[in-house]
Amino acid sequence: MIATIRRQLALYFSNRASVFFSLMGAWIAFALYIIFLQKNMLDAWSAASHPEEMLDMWVMGGTLAVTSVTTTWTGVSRLIKDKENHQFDDFLLTGRSSFELHLGYLISSSLIGFVMQVIMFGIMAGYFYWQDGLLIGLDKYPALFGTMVLASLLGASLGLIIGQFFKTVEASERFAVIIGTASGFLVGVYMPIGGLPDFAQTVIKFTPAAYVAAAFRQILIEDSLVEWSHSGMDVKEFLGIGLKWKELTNLNQNISILLVLLVISLFILFILLLQKDFKKVKMVMM
Repeated sequence: MIATIRRQLALYFSNRASVFFSLMGAWIAFALYIIFLQKNMLDAWSAASHPEEMLDMWVMGGTLAVTSVTTTWTGVSRLIKDKENHQFDDFLLTGRSSFELHLGYLISSSLIGFVMQVIMFGIMAGYFYWQDGLLIGLDKYPALFGTMVLASLLGASLGLIIGQFFKTVEASERFAVIIGTASGFLVGVYMPIGGLPDFAQTVIKFTPAAYVAAAFRQILIEDSLVEWSHSGMDVKEFLGIGLKWKELTNLNQNISILLVLLVISLFILFILLLQKDFKKVKMVMM
């Protein structure tokens, strides 16, 4: 398993194009905010104190959530490629089980997602420090890094479940374009969640990445909202700092939801792998 993890990490980080394009969704979200959204949002919130710092952290939370989705899928795509090229079958001949190999892909994809989130966070924090003098307290870092780990594990496990239904790299690359584009809307970074139609807001509540973004935003900026108000609007709900069911979810609830989703996704993945192994054994016996 360790060899599988090392191989996956080496293949990912040695391919600069793969690294860059796995971050494409995050780059687009970050660039759209800087070029198009920032000025309009600052004008809309000009009555509040230090709106640039709060909005900078808002977009950081959403972009980190996008990163956790797109980079882990790139790691999962390696599994699809290995199966298409029959390298996965060659690995099985070495005596390693299918479960052990999939666990290696899960861990390597999660590590990729975590590392790329840290890098993306560093880039955004550096840029916003230079532009707006934004400083993020060191006390927030443990919670941020913990959420990055959880988001990466969830992104990788869900990716592996979806990846079981892909047979070719071409199909996985097309899907990567879809999730890279859709993830920005699903985490409310291209546009605040409160600015979307009611139907879209309802759909977002059923996507794991939205809770990842909400958790990041709560860690980064919830303390900054004490003095914020806007025309009687619920600022947290509008900006996706919590998701509204009967009431807005808080940080503990978002983390709990993500943990439950992770356990469920790992269980589903285990069942799918067990089912596939059973079919292979049955075919051999016949």
